[in-house]
Amino acid sequence: MRGGDGSAEIAPRVLSRELKALATAGLIDRRDYGTVPPKVDYRLTPMGRSFVPIIDSIRKWGARHLAGV
Repeated sequence: MRGGDGSAEIAPRVLSRELKALATAGLIDRRDYGTVPPKVDYRLTPMGRSFVPIIDSIRKWGARHLAGV
């Protein structure tokens, strides 16, 4: 995952917002262990796993057509 400015980092607030949106859409499940310090796991749901081939196709298209951009 990359930040909006193309960097390799993403602000924690942005990451939290995106993970919540993915969970709301049913693409990931969130598991909160209720510990201190906080521990949370995210896993793809079956619907999220079904989306992986689509993402892979988009990635391959980008590698072919946008390599020099």
